[in-house]
Amino acid sequence: MIILALESSTTSAKAMLFDTESGWSDVRDRRFVLSGSDTAVRDPDDLVEQLLALGREAAETVRVDLVVLSGTWHGLTLREPDLAPATPVYEWPYTGARELCARLRLDDDFARWFSGRTGCMVNASYPVFKLVHLREQGIRIDGRVALDQATVTFARLTGETWTNASVASGTGLLNAETADWDPEIIAHFDLAGVLLPELRAATDTAPLTEEGARLLGQRAGIPVLTPGPDGGLNQIGDLATEPGDMTFSMGTSGALRFSTRHPALSPNRSTWAYRSPVGPLSGAATSGCGNCVDWAKGHLFPAETDYADIEPLLSAQDRSMPVFLPFLFGERSPGWQDQRRGGFLGLEPQHSRADMYQAVLEGIVYSLFHCYRELTALNGMPRRIILSGGVLSSPFWTQLTADVFGAEMEASTRQHSSIVGAVRMGLSASGMGMSHPAFDSAPTRTVVPRTQLREQYDAGFARYREAYERTRPVDPAAG
Repeated sequence: MIILALESSTTSAKAMLFDTESGWSDVRDRRFVLSGSDTAVRDPDDLVEQLLALGREAAETVRVDLVVLSGTWHGLTLREPDLAPATPVYEWPYTGARELCARLRLDDDFARWFSGRTGCMVNASYPVFKLVHLREQGIRIDGRVALDQATVTFARLTGETWTNASVASGTGLLNAETADWDPEIIAHFDLAGVLLPELRAATDTAPLTEEGARLLGQRAGIPVLTPGPDGGLNQIGDLATEPGDMTFSMGTSGALRFSTRHPALSPNRSTWAYRSPVGPLSGAATSGCGNCVDWAKGHLFPAETDYADIEPLLSAQDRSMPVFLPFLFGERSPGWQDQRRGGFLGLEPQHSRADMYQAVLEGIVYSLFHCYRELTALNGMPRRIILSGGVLSSPFWTQLTADVFGAEMEASTRQHSSIVGAVRMGLSASGMGMSHPAFDSAPTRTVVPRTQLREQYDAGFARYREAYERTRPVDPAAG
């Protein structure tokens, strides 16, 4: 059986072909070409066209038997009932609802009630607040279908507006305990007129329509699996599905995800409770990770500089370093302050651009370690940590991460864990089980922390926390 996996990530279209008989695979990755200056607001149909064009090229000479889909959490676009577009897709970095959320956070009882029901926070990234914000901007939301980028792709291929609890758990509209759309949340925000997609199982499929077949260059009728979120599929890709397994992805954004037996609701609302395609997840996500590294490289070094050229300039030598707060795109975990902004503190004349770049790497890791402390306070220590993402392309950053966390980490052997997770879900839906020798035979590399640097990085984290508290924003609604 040939599986075609298609993923619309934050920055790229990805396609993977996998032959279940031979274990052969081919992965293609192409950055999205975006028409507007605001990369958080996009044309969903244009992204579908780019994604399907890549899939069509990848599968041009093969006969596909199953299509599986991956996307991101927290996107929102409105469509008419006939699927005609009504709005762009507002992706997770879109913070148009930040002032609305600042007002809502003033009511602590409401914030506690909301997070207790949904496992989500009062934060502009969530579609529930994007819907309310759009209505406040005069945009009609009633009578329109609320989808995300991956469900738009599924609808374009099958004609069905289906999703599953894993994708829906990142909307702020799903009840964390029942895994159904929450009528109390919907009533509270007066969203009964919005058409929500039908919740189906993560292993349910719909047939490829004639139009979908034309777009993809395949035959009509082949099954298309309901889409999964890349964060949840990352857990599947690395087979981190047992309670206590933690995946740690450091890509455009950063995320830590514990597999748990039951939804783990944070009493201080620092972490979230979503779902993977196979069960509850307790996690924390940051808006600033690889995107901050890209920003630093672009501003500190000539355009022709490669990341590998910067690597020899970095050093773990204990010395005075500036502190970088990685909130260029606002804050999600642990403080959920949409209006928080980033920057350097403690810059001194002797600091070089390499020092500033290294401070960016350190600030990102300290931010994620801050999240890790909140997660472990709630769930206990993980039994294993699987590290993945762009961080693994930098030996210095990889070792720094293990050193700051003081924990051994398995370096994921899968360059594209989430799209591998989508393929594993396809295997499961086909009755084959999620494991396959092609994915699971590579030896595991463990990154071991250097205990002799423990005191140095504890002091660095203390400086980071002091800067974090000193720059805590005041919600504008409070003034």
